[in-house]
Amino acid sequence: MALLLLIFFAIALLYSSVGFGGGSSYTAVLAWRGESPEVIRLVSLTCNLVVVSIGGWASLRAKQVRAGLLAPLLATSIPGVWLGAQWKVSDSLFFQILGLALAVAGGVLLVKVQDREEKALSLTALLPIGLALGILAGVTGIGGGIYLVPVLHLLSAGKAREVAAVGTWFILVNSTVGLLVLAPTADWSQPGWLPVVVAGGGLIGARMLQGVFDEQLVRRWTGVLILVVAGRVLFF
Repeated sequence: MALLLLIFFAIALLYSSVGFGGGSSYTAVLAWRGESPEVIRLVSLTCNLVVVSIGGWASLRAKQVRAGLLAPLLATSIPGVWLGAQWKVSDSLFFQILGLALAVAGGVLLVKVQDREEKALSLTALLPIGLALGILAGVTGIGGGIYLVPVLHLLSAGKAREVAAVGTWFILVNSTVGLLVLAPTADWSQPGWLPVVVAGGGLIGARMLQGVFDEQLVRRWTGVLILVVAGRVLFF
C-alpha cells in the first residue's frame, strides 16, 4: 500500500505541474494491480477531482482561465460525459479505447508546430469538440482534459498555460459529472488515503506550473507523459 501511495503522489505532482489531474495514470496503475473497472473509475475520478481543484484555484488566481473558450466546451461536454458514462463496454474494449486515444493525443503534442497567431475558435468548432471529448471522457472514466489540451494546441487556441488552465477546469467539471453518475452505487471506502496523498502532490505541482517552465517545455513534457501512459495502458 505504501508503494501505491508513493506512486499516486508522484503522478499528482507531475500531472498537476502541466495542468492535468493524472486520471489516466491512476487508471493505468490500478489496472496493473488488477482492480475492477468500477474501482478504477471511482478512485481515478476522485483523485482527479482533488488534484484539479487545487490547480483550478491556482489558475484562477493567476487569471489564466479564458471563460470564452471554456464555457462552450463545457456546455456540450457535460451531457457528453453523462452519456458516455452510461455506455457499458467490455474491459478489453475500455482499455483499447483509452490507450489509443492517449497515444494520438500525445503524438499530436510532440509534433513540431510552426509559430502561428492565436485563433478565435467559433461556437461551431467548440461545441462539437466539447461533445465528442465529453463522450470519450465518460467512456474512459477520466476528466477529458488530456484529450482536450492537444486539440487546443493543434488549433492554436491559446498560449500553453492558458490551454492548460482550460484543460484543468474541463477535467474538474467533467470529473464531477462522472462521479455523480457513479455515486448511487459507489463504495466510497475504496479511495482510502489516496485522495489525501494526491492533494499533497497536487499542491506542489500546481505551484510548479505557475511561471516556472517554458511554454514549449510544458507542451513537450505533457506529450511525453501522455505517451508513457498510453504505452502502459495498451501493453500492461
